[in-house]
Amino acid sequence: MSTKLLVPLLLGSGREGRKSEVVGRYVHGQMLAAGLDSPFVDVRDYVTGVTFHSRQLQPTMRPWRDLMARADGLMIVTPEYNHGYPGELKILLDSVLAEYERKPVGICGVSAGRVGGARAVEQVRDVMMALQMIPLPTAPIFPGVSKFDPAEYDDKIKPLIDEMLWLGRILKEARVTAAE
Repeated sequence: MSTKLLVPLLLGSGREGRKSEVVGRYVHGQMLAAGLDSPFVDVRDYVTGVTFHSRQLQPTMRPWRDLMARADGLMIVTPEYNHGYPGELKILLDSVLAEYERKPVGICGVSAGRVGGARAVEQVRDVMMALQMIPLPTAPIFPGVSKFDPAEYDDKIKPLIDEMLWLGRILKEARVTAAE
């Protein structure tokens, strides 16, 4: 069994002018530096703006399904808009089901204000548990994103990545063993 984990980073906003992308790129860079195999996934590449049942997989969602079927976990960077998370993130998350099961998920919140996306993180955490993913306990928030300074976050993102590596390996081994 390969010890390298495949953990995509999902940027959860398709909004023009989104500030969360700078945080997403930073987190992605930290994941790569830690040795994770981590494609950068932009919600814009998948979501058409229309909600479909997961059993009615749309052609644009097939690559997402295939990626999550191979993935060992997921990292989400989501902004908080009006006390919630973006609708396009919900549409993409709801597009598949079984592909998420028994995999860890890290969630980072971003906002222009002082709360840093904490409310969005809590809402996404509930959704991910309903999708049978295992949310990691560490959930960094990035307030005041317009003044984002990566140097202030290195010590906050490292525990999240360490948790992903640890739990991701354990769950990957368990999934492989269960499939044998």
